[in-house]
This record gives sequence, C-alpha cells and structure tokens, in this order.
Amino acid sequence: MKKSLLFVLLLATLMAIMPSCSKDDDPDDIATQMIGTWDATAVKFEGDKSWTDITKYPSMALSITFNKNGTYSGRGALGNGDGTYTVSGKTIKTYIDGELYGTYYVNEVSGNYAELTLTMGKSSMGIKATKR
Repeated sequence: MKKSLLFVLLLATLMAIMPSCSKDDDPDDIATQMIGTWDATAVKFEGDKSWTDITKYPSMALSITFNKNGTYSGRGALGNGDGTYTVSGKTIKTYIDGELYGTYYVNEVSGNYAELTLTMGKSSMGIKATKR
C-alpha cells in the first residue's frame, strides 16, 4: 500500500511540474494563430547580433494583417501591398499577383507575441511582433 501511495504521489508531482502542451505549440495551428494584424517591434538584420527596437523609429514601422480567407495586407517600411498567402507547417508564403513576395518562418508564436524570420529574395531578417 505504501508503494502504491508513493507511486501516486510521484506521478501527481511529475504531472504538476511537467510543461503542458498548449495550442500555441502546435505547428499545424500556425495559420489560426497568425490571423490578425501584427506590428513589428524589433528587427535583426543579417549579420547583426542584437535586435533593433523599431518602435523608436517610425520610418521603420512594419505591419502585416493575415485574414482568414487567405489574403493579407502589408504596410510600412517594406512597402504597402495586398495579396494572398499560404501556410505549410511553420512557413507562411506571401504572394502578390501570384508571384512570391516574401516567406515568413514562424520561429515562435505565443498569444500576442511572434518571432519570425522574413526572407525576400536572397535577404532575410528577424522580426519580433505583437498582435493588435
């Protein structure tokens, strides 16, 4: 009986301290999590070791809105435009007039915070963003 009680207590303790899997950790749910408008708060250019807080530089402002119907709109320093997007795993590809515009790799998304890598052509940059 003591061994059974000890086992139950050990199991309960392990369950309490183990991190739970949340919907935010599900890569198949990236499409749902990214719906909405995201404002960039910091960027890291290729070769940089630290993030640049772009909230201090209005000319560097960036935002993107992902709509449920597969369309998006982008505004700010990378240009203004509308198009479509597809999601595969943690990769979001954006298109304008059917041509690939940019590819976002979702490094992390949790609630209203996301960390992404944006690749456009041969260039890439890191983006930290918050959802409105």
